[in-house]
Amino acid sequence: MARNVNAGTGGVDRQTLSIGALARATRIPVETLRTWERRYGSPMPVRKPSGHRLYPAGAVEHLRRVGRLLAHGHRPGEILGLSVRELDTLLVLSEPATTLAAAAPAPGSEPSPAHTVQQLLRATADLDRRALMQELQAAWARLGPLRMLEEIAGAFLVQVGRGWHDGTLEIRHEHFASACLSDFLRTVREPYDQRARGPRVVAAMLPREAHEGGLLIASTLMALRGYRVLYLGANTPIEQIAAAARANGAEAVAVSVSAAMPRAHAARDVGVLRKALPHRVALWVGGAGAPPAAKSVERFESLAALDERLATTA
Repeated sequence: MARNVNAGTGGVDRQTLSIGALARATRIPVETLRTWERRYGSPMPVRKPSGHRLYPAGAVEHLRRVGRLLAHGHRPGEILGLSVRELDTLLVLSEPATTLAAAAPAPGSEPSPAHTVQQLLRATADLDRRALMQELQAAWARLGPLRMLEEIAGAFLVQVGRGWHDGTLEIRHEHFASACLSDFLRTVREPYDQRARGPRVVAAMLPREAHEGGLLIASTLMALRGYRVLYLGANTPIEQIAAAARANGAEAVAVSVSAAMPRAHAARDVGVLRKALPHRVALWVGGAGAPPAAKSVERFESLAALDERLATTA
């Protein structure tokens, strides 16, 4: 809601802009600014006694950053509430360094997700952290969050697992790839974690589960959608997952099951966890090793399916 401005002391702050001037300065249409104010409470104007909207000059740089991030696939509701500093953190990830831009393919020859995954695997084989992180950053900027998480991050983890099983990669490579991807996802998730005001979700792996890449990907998506994620990580005892859900007032528990987990063990542990959780707490299960859906357990076949579910709960 816009604030009224008392003009009795000489009028409003001179460092303000009309909505038209703000639209011209940011190249964001007036109607879009009004829609954002109505839906998301940002940008927030003050009101002259006449009722006209006025915006602080600082809104220009904030909205210019928002516009740049929208071009990289972010959604208005995810970023309008972020501070300039937080937006800058996302821009570092969304707009790779000049050297990367210079090396990018010409328009119309954008690398396919499969090509990007191969580049990531090559960097993994070489234990080249710089190259791997640059590829992740470029993919985030090029594809936007959801596509990058599903088509690149998820596919990369699958290929790393296959490489380890068929002997083309060794344990050091798998650990290296997981560590780099984990660092990237935690960095990109942090601004959203700081601003999240949505439902609480506990994210955890079952006992004897150490491969948490899938859980990190799902947790990043949940944070992007405004969920408050309590991340417990790998190898968490079932009673501790349930205790965290109760203590945190969680609306859901998200569990990722890797392909390394035997299906029978996963089905048993998921059943035990479901019984340990309050009935009101949803149980979401995904990952290559996730058991079939059971009573009061929701199974997700893809990140896109989880995203659709998040939209109905937030």
